[in-house]
Amino acid sequence: RSLTFERPWCSTSTCLDPTLMACSIVFQVRCSDTKPGECVFLVGNHDSIGAWDFEAALALTTSANEFPTWSSQAVTVSAGQALQYKFLIRRENNSGSPRWEGFRGNHSVTPELGCIRAVSIWGNSKVDTSLMQEAPAIADAQTIIPRLDTIPLGGLAGYRDIDDEPQADSSVIRAETLPLASSARDSPVCAEARPLQCLRLRLPGNLHGQPVICGAGTALGNWNPTSAPAMSRMGSAKSNFNEWTLSTTPASIEKGTPFKFVVLGDDGQPCWENSRPNRSWTGDPGLYCFDVQSPRQAKQGAVELELVWGGRETQAAAFVEIPATVFHAFHWPFSEVQRRAAEIAGLGFDAVQLSPAQRSTEGDQWWTRYQPVRYDEIHGLGSEQDLRAACDACQKVGLQVFGDLVFNHMKVVASCDEWRRAQHDHGHLEHLKRRLSENFGPTFNRNDFQWPWLALEGEGWDGPDRMEGWGCGAWSELKGGSDKVMAVHRSHMEKLKACGISGFRFDAAKHMRPEHIGWYVSNVGLYGYGEVLSIDPAMQAEYSRAVSLQGSGGPLPTTDFLLAVWLRRFLEAGPDAVDFDHSSWVKHLLDVEFKRGGQPPPTAGKARLGKLEVPVLARNSVRFARNHDTVCNDVPFYGLGGWGQEGAQVAAAWLLAAHDGTALLLADDVRASPLIREALAYRRALRSQLAALAPEERQAVQTLVRARQAADGGPPLTVCIACRIAKSSAVDSGRLLGFCVLNPDAKGSAYFLGSACLAQPVKNLQAISVGDEHPSSAIKIQQDGQLEEVLALAPRQGLFFLAAR
Repeated sequence: RSLTFERPWCSTSTCLDPTLMACSIVFQVRCSDTKPGECVFLVGNHDSIGAWDFEAALALTTSANEFPTWSSQAVTVSAGQALQYKFLIRRENNSGSPRWEGFRGNHSVTPELGCIRAVSIWGNSKVDTSLMQEAPAIADAQTIIPRLDTIPLGGLAGYRDIDDEPQADSSVIRAETLPLASSARDSPVCAEARPLQCLRLRLPGNLHGQPVICGAGTALGNWNPTSAPAMSRMGSAKSNFNEWTLSTTPASIEKGTPFKFVVLGDDGQPCWENSRPNRSWTGDPGLYCFDVQSPRQAKQGAVELELVWGGRETQAAAFVEIPATVFHAFHWPFSEVQRRAAEIAGLGFDAVQLSPAQRSTEGDQWWTRYQPVRYDEIHGLGSEQDLRAACDACQKVGLQVFGDLVFNHMKVVASCDEWRRAQHDHGHLEHLKRRLSENFGPTFNRNDFQWPWLALEGEGWDGPDRMEGWGCGAWSELKGGSDKVMAVHRSHMEKLKACGISGFRFDAAKHMRPEHIGWYVSNVGLYGYGEVLSIDPAMQAEYSRAVSLQGSGGPLPTTDFLLAVWLRRFLEAGPDAVDFDHSSWVKHLLDVEFKRGGQPPPTAGKARLGKLEVPVLARNSVRFARNHDTVCNDVPFYGLGGWGQEGAQVAAAWLLAAHDGTALLLADDVRASPLIREALAYRRALRSQLAALAPEERQAVQTLVRARQAADGGPPLTVCIACRIAKSSAVDSGRLLGFCVLNPDAKGSAYFLGSACLAQPVKNLQAISVGDEHPSSAIKIQQDGQLEEVLALAPRQGLFFLAAR
């Protein structure tokens, strides 16, 4: 359908009398027409809402819980005069052509004294008004940014470098560099009238107690912590982020007064900042880090370890043309996906992956979905109508939906032992073959399955017969490549596509021939990836080099198991656990998996030379720390089995911080981990910046990784993952786009002072923190990559920053 959107009628005859008494008004609109990277704006006949100049329109914000309701900040207008206005949709950085509401005329409201909420529905001129019980905070529109899940993803324009401004204390971040709106729901909003509400203190996660500001003079307790002014915790006491603020201004504190932060423990014993000199009171708001001695120290004399993100064997692919993040709604009913679609989109995901939709063997266990019975029916997690509704809900909030295809085999009709005995009993074999026809007819009969029967067990899973064998000796192996089988499968894919599915996962792909997967992909013309359950790059290459995706023309993405194994070992045991020649290491891991024995390969010694290569399969590979197979099956999976959420979340955050690949995340892990949710917000913002780059800049984007080794060995002290444009006189001077820093250790806090991978040509570059679990803050990065303010990281914590532009 073609819709015509009219510009609003700009009534210049309506003049608001500035002498009238003021009131405040919050504008809200229910709008689900936005796409990822877009925002709803408001413009009307008053200066506070743009004066009909859509370039100066007021941005509205939403969140996962509030969508599709968008809300403005409170604005001050004159009471008693009519406001005319209209909503429009543009890119979140207020660029691009506007899409206006489609009705004739404008919204109109005449606010009276008090605090008014004006609520509309997109495309409907009606306005419902109500009196708000509490006056909202009136904030300067030039210093407020939206919640981080609606931050302008094209860049943080407006944050300026302040290299010429003096700072009395180099460890405090000046409040002028901070975006003053907080992303934490319970955090106070800082405004010029209340500057010290932005004096904030960040404590390491393992330090608990009551922080106070203790110093010279009565107002600061005369160096007596029990008489010093106490700070208030920001957000909930259950928050994963340990930040505090000074809620009231102590009287009569002169600039230059010496002070320190002190934490009073539950027993009343003070914990002082012992490893730094006294601070000096400036009277300015800012963000401080408590200077506590880190339990873990850096290795003396050791330079940062360079971790090369992929090597010559890493396949090239256009990373911006693939989904950046996929939410695995593992074993979720379709109705639950429909209900939670807006929440999933609000977390920063590009796509949702469903469990298999076809009719399967009866049962509530997850594995029943992977034993198909009929491909012409949608059944088990909901009906065909339920699937359509889920896809519609996802599409409305900009989410793709991926189906899971189980085309290699069908449900078990006999055990491995029964099939094995039947190989020596022709009568019993005929009985079992009739059982196949009875279970899968009329669609399939005995002739549509793979003969002779061959059990896949032990080394056979990766052996030469892996594409013809029956998994565990019991999976009913279909005759791959037969016209009949492929026609039924294609019909199933078309049914899913008609319901709104926009991509596919091929289950058990390593047991299917690459040319058959290629046929499915080319005939349906959608995104797809293969579950190649192997750490062997050669096996993965059989599929990625033989199959091309439609549209992008890139190689078929496959699951990057070796990368997950490498990350676990490096993060848990340090560089010595992965300092091997990759091909020798893969052979050893396969020997261990299939119980062939053998010794680990000799250490390569590359870590001592300061450089290791991370085995990234391809720039478009599907990456994970935990997936449903490693979590739900009691098997080693090359060491990935039994990896708990607490440790794996650091690896997931690492994957999300890289510029390339598709990160696949289990729903349970997203729900349990604030770290993963912060990393999701960062990746969404980063990928939006990457999409806005010129093609030649995009080709020069790279991920740089540096790790600082700990004095006691074991897990690295910190890992810094930076996304930047490679230095090139023709393209860029080496611009930093964003970075994250992770502390993988389970017990000890760590300091981060900077990294060589943050070095860049701008003097005192600003970076703005990204994440929804803590307030936004800014840091300054010197040209050599060192920070002006030391960052303290709690165990298994990460911090994420976008470079200000």
